[in-house]
Amino acid sequence: MYYVGVDLAWGQNKITGLAVIDAAGELLAATQRKTDDEILDWLTPWTAGPCLVAIDAPIIVTNPTGNRPCESLVNRHFGKYNASCHSANLAKPHFANGTRALRLADQLGLAVDPQVRSDRRAVEVYPHPAIVVLFDLPKILQYKHKPRRDLEHLRRELIRLLNYLEALDTASPPLRLRDSTDWQRIRLATLQAVRKADLGRVEDSIDAVVCAYIAAYSEANPAAVRVMGDIETGYILTPVTPDIARAFDST
Repeated sequence: MYYVGVDLAWGQNKITGLAVIDAAGELLAATQRKTDDEILDWLTPWTAGPCLVAIDAPIIVTNPTGNRPCESLVNRHFGKYNASCHSANLAKPHFANGTRALRLADQLGLAVDPQVRSDRRAVEVYPHPAIVVLFDLPKILQYKHKPRRDLEHLRRELIRLLNYLEALDTASPPLRLRDSTDWQRIRLATLQAVRKADLGRVEDSIDAVVCAYIAAYSEANPAAVRVMGDIETGYILTPVTPDIARAFDST
């Protein structure tokens, strides 16, 4: 069984992060690609057999404007952590003719309904709320480039994330990173970055590792995750705290 993470750019002009871990939690690869053909070429060997592919990008978008219902649910339960979603709707050019994530999943022959227990599946995930839950944080980590976040701030936050992820080697399920040459390259690039763009070159791969771990975590701890939304209007699978689980289940 492979757990594959895809930090998918909404369009083909930006970089997509990719990662895969095995059933023992070993990081087998972490890299970046750009075009659909490049992404499919990389994903195909890892998804030929049993796999769960966790995609950080909308799979199902049907709403003409505004937020998808699943985004509103994530915003309601994770807004206090600053982990709200970007809105996806058909008014945005990226989704006017369907979603990139669904096209890739269809080409790989992956089921996308979270209620279907196929041995080859893809699900939509979102790293920010997952990171908050997995590491019991009061707010999201600010490792994304935004105005007024300088290089050193971004580096500190990204190193925090690297450290948190490495500490999962004793978690259930484990995530084993230290023997991975790709992970060593990512850490070195983070430490040696001299521009924000240098951090941006590895950030997508790190997010892909998070996505892959969400996939593994959801299989190992099904009671600790929730599917917010549905296959008809869109959904996001995310780890939840016990309090969020109770609040979500009560609605």
